[in-house]
Amino acid sequence: MVYRILEKKELAPKHVMYKIEASHVARKVQAGQFVIIRAFSNGERIPLTPVMWDREEGWIVLITFIRGKTTMRMTNELKPDDYILNVAGPLGNPAPLEKFGRVLTVGLSAGIIEVFPIAKALQEAGNEVTALHVAPKPMVILRDEFKEAVSRHLVEGFKIQEGWRTNEIVGEISRRGAERVKQLLSEEHFDFILTVGPAGAQKAVFEVVKEFGIPMHADLHPIMVDGTGMCGSCRVTVGGEVKFACIDGPGFDAYKVDWDELIHRVGFYTDMERRALEKYLRAVRGE
Repeated sequence: MVYRILEKKELAPKHVMYKIEASHVARKVQAGQFVIIRAFSNGERIPLTPVMWDREEGWIVLITFIRGKTTMRMTNELKPDDYILNVAGPLGNPAPLEKFGRVLTVGLSAGIIEVFPIAKALQEAGNEVTALHVAPKPMVILRDEFKEAVSRHLVEGFKIQEGWRTNEIVGEISRRGAERVKQLLSEEHFDFILTVGPAGAQKAVFEVVKEFGIPMHADLHPIMVDGTGMCGSCRVTVGGEVKFACIDGPGFDAYKVDWDELIHRVGFYTDMERRALEKYLRAVRGE
């Protein structure tokens, strides 16, 4: 099986789209599932979400958010007509696609990538979907696609202040996401809410949602290695029980998630990820 890159395009700063031949995924994938790819023979395996697909033509669209060595290397070294070594999937469980009524989907930063196929499928299932994207203004993506796919598309964009690092940006996403969701829930009725994004920002939104008692589904992004339930890296505590995001999720009832444990675990390898990226960039510069 070959996985040729049919198209590659930068959508926004740090967001790169890859259209890839992957007929076995395109035939079976459902909204909310993911794939594990390995782009290089000496590279790591990373989880990515098929954003769009064509079952007949056999292609899928993946969008990377450049945050570490592998996604940076893909951006620098891969081009159209190159090949991805492995694309395993579809993995995980589909998102709940019932007819809930009025649905609010919240994409926090790059979480909007995973939100798109779910929001589109929820709309097709007969729901009235409002999609909210909270992100720095230059990183807002998929505007046209959302306008065609859902009932309403809202953007809460903001300017990154000089000197802000990742923590400050995520903090602003958390604050603005919580404020905008509170405004929407105070003014309108929603039957179901779905969020995807950084764990801290999802928790901030959940703290607002639980005040209104609205059912909420959270798509979680813990550390993941093999994606088949063997390594245990993606374990999360849900309802007092250990679950694995790769085989039991990636989506869970937000009211049952141990958010503090999840936030602690996702930050465990941050320093090592930063050092790996810095080492790669020094090599690229010939230092």
